[in-house]
Amino acid sequence: MNRLYWSFVLLCFSLCFINSGYTYTSDEVYKNFKEAYEKSKNFSAEFEETTLFGTKKRVTHGRFTFGKPNLLRKEYVSRKDPNQVTKTILLDGTFVWSYARLLNQVNKKKLSNDQQRELLPGMGPSLEGLSENWNINLVPDEAANAKGVHQIQLTRKDRSVNRTEGNEKEILEIWVKEGEWLPVQFGHVIEYEDGSRRNVIVKLSKIQRDKELPPNVFKFVIPKDAEVIDFTEN
Repeated sequence: MNRLYWSFVLLCFSLCFINSGYTYTSDEVYKNFKEAYEKSKNFSAEFEETTLFGTKKRVTHGRFTFGKPNLLRKEYVSRKDPNQVTKTILLDGTFVWSYARLLNQVNKKKLSNDQQRELLPGMGPSLEGLSENWNINLVPDEAANAKGVHQIQLTRKDRSVNRTEGNEKEILEIWVKEGEWLPVQFGHVIEYEDGSRRNVIVKLSKIQRDKELPPNVFKFVIPKDAEVIDFTEN
């Protein structure tokens, strides 16, 4: 009888312990993230961008500043000297500017309608109609969840509107942290028909939200003697 009693007590204690932490649903995480994002005017961060394709792995570093709705300055830096910018991508609301320092070459393109509505330029869809057009799932991760980080995975409901070519599957991932509920990591996965995958993971650090920005941070200045290739005329 004592053994049965203490087994029952132990079971009750275990259930209480397991249920003591609150578990968020995908709708709750998305709702908190959406509200925090809509309140933010801008945010800046340093990033580590890892691209995996087959057996190839490429890691780059840099920093970016994002201003809503479609302003971005993204600077890739030298692995040896983080103060030396090797490539700059700038979205000024109308055009996309890309400058490669080694080539001293500038590419200029028109900002597309899809890019103008993106959650973060180059990193995902617009929040407008997100729940209607994408399946939103929460990916369980005990280690990350224990640190207050939650992963949202997005897949298109209608694959015919993929931004990729062919019948590839596109997966977007956003990791958000409790508290401010802003992204700390992004992922973009393309699964090809032959079974191969291309995975880009952007990990953020030193995140700053709604800081005072210099007035010219989103203005591109063409470097001296740079070759300019203007794709807006095509």
